[in-house]
This record gives sequence, structure tokens and C-alpha cells, in this order.
Amino acid sequence: MSQPTRKTCQLVDERDGCCCVRCGKSLYSALTFSRHHRRMRSHSFPGLHNPGNVIDVCGSGDTGCHGYIHAHPAESYAKGWLVRGNTDTLPVDVPILTALHGWVLLDDAGRWTPIEEPTESEES
Repeated sequence: MSQPTRKTCQLVDERDGCCCVRCGKSLYSALTFSRHHRRMRSHSFPGLHNPGNVIDVCGSGDTGCHGYIHAHPAESYAKGWLVRGNTDTLPVDVPILTALHGWVLLDDAGRWTPIEEPTESEES
């Protein structure tokens, strides 16, 4: 299975400050870390490996915050750590709650834009 490019990983690490998006822990102090796809690989789309779909998290797919995201899907969808793959909604259009910056929108250029906390009806 393909991976994000080195450039995408660099943009994501710079944007996320080499910290876990969910808990804010420095990835340098984490035992393991990974780059999580908000819209999962099983729901492939042309922007699968773009920065707007990839976030830094501590742990692996079943440990740390990465494991937490997958173990708590309802909360993860509500907070933008997961994006539903069965809709036309793109990750860049789904707000995400970050430990360091609060609610933001991520773009495919590796930037974030602060937003007001979404209301329940705006959450995907």
C-alpha cells in the first residue's frame, strides 16, 4: 500500500509541530508515533495522502492516541480525527479539534486555519 510522500510527511510534521494532534505530546518523547489518515485508507480517494487528510498522532494503530481514535469512532468523527468515507465530504472541509490550536481546518498545503467550535449540526 502506498504511503504519504516525504514532502507530505514534512509538511504534516511542521504543521503539527511534531506533536500528537489529539493529546499534544511531543512525538520525540512518545515511544511510538504514526501518521494517521483521517479518511481511512480503506476509503481511498485522490487526496488520501494529502496533508489535509494526514495528522501526527502518538502510538500505533492500536496504542496511544492512534489506538484511541480507532477504539472511539463516534468521538473521533465528532472531533474530526476521523472523516467518513461514504460521503463526498473531503477532509479539508471537516473541522478537527487539535490539542495545540483548538478547532481548525487543515488544507493540502500543510497549513491550518482557526475556526469557531462547530455546532453539533455542522459536525460530520
